[in-house]
Amino acid sequence: MFRPSLNGLPVVVLSNNDGCAIARSNEAKALGIAMGAPWFQIRHLAEEAGLVALSANFALYGDLSDRMMSLAAGLGPHQEIYSIDESFIDLSGVRGDLVARSHKIRSRILQWVGIPCGIGIGATKTLAKLAKLANHVAKTAERKPGIYPDHLAQVCDLSKLTQNELDAVLTATPVNEVWGVGRQISKQLTAAGVTTVLDLVRLDPAMVKRRWSVVLERTVRELQGTPCIDLDHTPAPKKEIACTRSFGHPVTELSTLAEAVTEFASRAAVKLHWCWCSSAPAPFDEIRSTAAPSMCRFAGQLRIRRSSWKRPWQVCGPSTNLVSTTPRLV
Repeated sequence: MFRPSLNGLPVVVLSNNDGCAIARSNEAKALGIAMGAPWFQIRHLAEEAGLVALSANFALYGDLSDRMMSLAAGLGPHQEIYSIDESFIDLSGVRGDLVARSHKIRSRILQWVGIPCGIGIGATKTLAKLAKLANHVAKTAERKPGIYPDHLAQVCDLSKLTQNELDAVLTATPVNEVWGVGRQISKQLTAAGVTTVLDLVRLDPAMVKRRWSVVLERTVRELQGTPCIDLDHTPAPKKEIACTRSFGHPVTELSTLAEAVTEFASRAAVKLHWCWCSSAPAPFDEIRSTAAPSMCRFAGQLRIRRSSWKRPWQVCGPSTNLVSTTPRLV
């Protein structure tokens, strides 16, 4: 968006402290860069393949997400923001050609925000997610012509397909692309001879519940067109708050680790303070001064046994992820 010269180049966005790759362009994926790959393991590709690494800007991403979601809300009366780049919209009662309406909204998002997106339409949330850019059909139809019909690119409405066309689409889609089918379940399904989405759709939901779980049973019913997952109009309150960073070098001193844990716990307390406040949040430094006393008490309760520090703390390589504790303040 801001650097058009990067179009066509392998680009990755790195996590906090440039620890690992959290976003990849298609060209970067073609180089075999996996999601979450540590930067020190792929650094050599910068010279060998022209890989461009950019630091993350989460404040900017949040602002762009808000703009995109506000425009996407024009599709229907109710919207569930599922993640920073994805939402579900209820199209019940919306008249007219939904595909044409979706193309207009997509063009508006691209023109006003500068972000290309994909829209999937289905009778259930699982079918809609299967169709959209973030999952499979619309994305693959646009990027890999020949696998899916061309008219499914960018905006894919599975409800408009004939039964033969729908079966062909489901046959061309691997079962691991279904929302809710994780890596382990995918392996079990493949071992049972269920390799495509069409194979999964044809399973008996009652048998799926007995052999696997009620969650997979809901997924099968959703793929068969029976809504089982309602639209969440009110976001659930957060159950955890985290502040994570990556060390740029091995940490061998207890004092350094304790200082980092205290800092991250303090930042987590600031996020907790924002959740409690109904008004606009105050600047970080101002809140930090009020949160510091309680977090000092929390830090004093941390139990770090020195016996576990007989050896330097070093995991995998020069870039080590530190997962912060999640304080529970009473």
